[in-house]
Amino acid sequence: MGRGTICEPLATAKAPAGRNPTPAAQKAHPLNSLTPIVDASSGGKEPATGRAGWRGTGSVLVVEDDAAVRTLVARALPKFGFTASTAGNGNEALKQLKADPASYVLVLLDIKLPGMTPAEVVRRIRLIRADLPVIVMTGFDRDKALETLAGTAISGYIHKPFTLNGLASEIRIALGG
Repeated sequence: MGRGTICEPLATAKAPAGRNPTPAAQKAHPLNSLTPIVDASSGGKEPATGRAGWRGTGSVLVVEDDAAVRTLVARALPKFGFTASTAGNGNEALKQLKADPASYVLVLLDIKLPGMTPAEVVRRIRLIRADLPVIVMTGFDRDKALETLAGTAISGYIHKPFTLNGLASEIRIALGG
């Protein structure tokens, strides 16, 4: 973690009232690396975005089968100026996208979804709206992810676990900001 940044473990933030998780439980929590990183000079109020003052606009479709990750990413997006819609699988995502394709500026797509390969989801997104940027989120390394998505056009890649700063930076790049 860089100098001047603060990261609060998600396990601490989500602990039931009156219960504090042990340091081992905090460290082991799979979402700790997804918690907001904030610039200490801001008093801990705003997440770092990777570029001072950058904010986006529009709606992002978050496609992730893990409800905790999906919720966390969706809750973070407004901090960067976006609204969020969520889907737990490819079919849900495609249904939402078909209903109002012009309302989305970006899709964040988990690479491992039930019921449909990620390549198929991307191909179908392209049939609905060819210009819509798609960033894949995955625990796989970049080469494995690209192999899984061979022949599809994606706009970015982010490795899980990731920081919100990293996510904002990848979104900014995909949107040309």
